[in-house]
Amino acid sequence: MESNEFYTALSKLPSTYNFDVDGRSITGEVTRGAARGSTVNPVTAVAYRHTGEVYGTNKRETLKAGKALGLTREFTSHLYNATTGVSNRGNTQVVRGKIRSALGD
Repeated sequence: MESNEFYTALSKLPSTYNFDVDGRSITGEVTRGAARGSTVNPVTAVAYRHTGEVYGTNKRETLKAGKALGLTREFTSHLYNATTGVSNRGNTQVVRGKIRSALGD
């Protein structure tokens, strides 16, 4: 999966994923289905939608979810840093903006 395919898949997530943008962090929750109540980030949400496997929201699980989607390790790290609000400079800020645009926030 390419980066633009990831953003497209993120924008097409159904309403069963409820995302909250709190300042610099982006977290979500699954509201229906077998994984109801699970906390997700954008990478793990798309991975759950495509693979059916629930991943955690820490960096190791996010990298595992990115690998399952076919994303590069570097791109997945950028996504993780953008969703956790590690910094507000450079590429992290750009990626966070693209995620927010894909989520419609």
